[in-house]
Amino acid sequence: MPAQPRSVAPETLASGDGVPPCGSSPLSAALQARVGQLEQINRTLEREVIQHRLAEELARGQSQMLIESLGMLAESNLDNFLGHVLKVTVQQLEGVGGTLWFPDPATNTTRLHLEYLDSRILPAEESQHPAVVQPLPIGGRGVSTFPVEHPETYVLSGTVQGMPEENRAYINSLGVRTLLTVPMVLGSETVGWICVRSSRADPSEFESKIHLAEALAGQATLAVQMARLGEQAREAAVLGERNRIARDIHDTLAQGFTGVVVNLEAAARSVRKHNIGAALEHIGHARDLARSCLDEARMSVRALRPGSGPASLSEALRSQVRRFEPSGVRAALELEGEPVLLDRHAEAELQRIAQESVTNVLKHAQAGSVLMRLAWSAEHVTLVIVDDGRGFDPRANHDGFGLIGMHERARRIGATLSVKAGPGRGTRVETSLPLR
Repeated sequence: MPAQPRSVAPETLASGDGVPPCGSSPLSAALQARVGQLEQINRTLEREVIQHRLAEELARGQSQMLIESLGMLAESNLDNFLGHVLKVTVQQLEGVGGTLWFPDPATNTTRLHLEYLDSRILPAEESQHPAVVQPLPIGGRGVSTFPVEHPETYVLSGTVQGMPEENRAYINSLGVRTLLTVPMVLGSETVGWICVRSSRADPSEFESKIHLAEALAGQATLAVQMARLGEQAREAAVLGERNRIARDIHDTLAQGFTGVVVNLEAAARSVRKHNIGAALEHIGHARDLARSCLDEARMSVRALRPGSGPASLSEALRSQVRRFEPSGVRAALELEGEPVLLDRHAEAELQRIAQESVTNVLKHAQAGSVLMRLAWSAEHVTLVIVDDGRGFDPRANHDGFGLIGMHERARRIGATLSVKAGPGRGTRVETSLPLR
């Protein structure tokens, strides 16, 4: 007999001994769960790839903008550079305009510096912004629209706390609906603000690009700091030049004319005593000193011109030795070693140090002899001036600028200056300048 079909009881199917309905297998459920996990991972990876791509594009854009900005800063003035940064910031944030502000520490307010409007950079004097007439306070949300730490966005559809109504009306008249203010922060100091205007009422797009706005504001901060350092360097140079001219006047004209006056007074006393010979001698000394002052004045004028001045340091020292001739003081110059070409400023300062030393000997030392020695070695050039006069106490307070000026001149060229003296023991002034 043929085999009869085997029947399966319903309870057997329910117990899982037979073939289960499609979709109810544990293996199938696990596969579906795994597929869901893979799809989620895939979506996450896609988002990360997009974010990395955007970050790379942003980095490339920032690098290119930085290169262009620094190139502009090198080739133009500060306002052109700041205007460029303001323009680029507005364009990158897809704004419709913007402004650049600086603080006024005296009043704790801000002042408008530049406005980017209708594709043009306007200086404050050409802007119609109400803040040009009425400066705004600093403080950020609730106080003003100028935060001191982090960027802030302001929606201009209604009243903005801290913003005068006439300012809001002016900005609204330009089609602006949202404002982003980015502080330019240097350390703990806020040096300025960049404000970007948008015609969109939703500030979310602004907020998503705040990091880019901060990067561009950092470029403007760098430019401001470079300008500050440049101004400080110029002020230091001007002050240094004033001090140098003051020292030159003291070392030349003032000292020389003092000698002229002293000799003329001595000549007058001799005339009153009917000692015509002595009077003529004093007048001759005064004449020689006046000529020397004239030569020194001409030397100072020549020193202001690059490439001019005495032929050599040794020649300049010989002229200082000749200053002792009218006084009767025995003076000599010794040269040692092979001369090395010095920087023009170093030579000038060594000459002035020698000049001041000679003047001090003539005025105060009452010396019988003076030795000036200029020694060259592989590592140093040393200038020594020794006299056998009455000496003095270097540690005591002294009127005038002589010793102070000599030390300042030595420091300016990286030299060391020492003064050894004592009452009745003469004076030794030694200046050592490293050649490397």
